[in-house]
Amino acid sequence: MTETYWNAKYGEYVKCPVEGCKHFGIVITKAHCRLEHQMSREEVRQLYRFPKSFSKSNRKQI
Repeated sequence: MTETYWNAKYGEYVKCPVEGCKHFGIVITKAHCRLEHQMSREEVRQLYRFPKSFSKSNRKQI
């Protein structure tokens, strides 16, 4: 099941919610959470909440 809050909407990016992580893209994958943070998406969500959305036209926010 796809969880829409881990995917970007059209014209946006999402940024990984883990402090210090600079990963952003159109999706934050389960593999990213597992490989980079040694946590599942559920563990990341519990500790850091959901990814933040940013407009593609304003990447300097990221």
